[in-house]
Amino acid sequence: MKTRVRQITKRNRGRELNVVIAELTQYLRGWQDYFKLAIRKSSMKRLDEWIRRRLRCYRLKQRKHRYGIATWLQRQGVTERNAWKLAMSDKGWWRLALTPQTNHAMPTKWFEELGLYSLRDGYESLKVYSEPPYATHACTVV
Repeated sequence: MKTRVRQITKRNRGRELNVVIAELTQYLRGWQDYFKLAIRKSSMKRLDEWIRRRLRCYRLKQRKHRYGIATWLQRQGVTERNAWKLAMSDKGWWRLALTPQTNHAMPTKWFEELGLYSLRDGYESLKVYSEPPYATHACTVV
């Protein structure tokens, strides 16, 4: 699963974020529908966090230059000082995707508005109980 997500969110693909999110959403829905009985809710939460970090990394890489990163972060509501602090950092894209400035600019709600499918929310709607509602309990024989 992670291998396929890495292929979709590869930073040098040159596709718009909306296109990547649409492709990723389609894959995640199918993957979750197939594995809904085998995966726990906590695993879904961790995968969601990892996917959002990959997408933050992808978006930062799209801005390429320091000036572009700083101005985009400011438009997203990050203060000028913090935006330039992140833009002037020598950290790699993956580490920058975990900074508070990036999380402020691209919160979970922002990804929901772009149409990203949440595995954790989907898990709640697809949850299947181990016992069908018509099952009756048998009494033990003594």
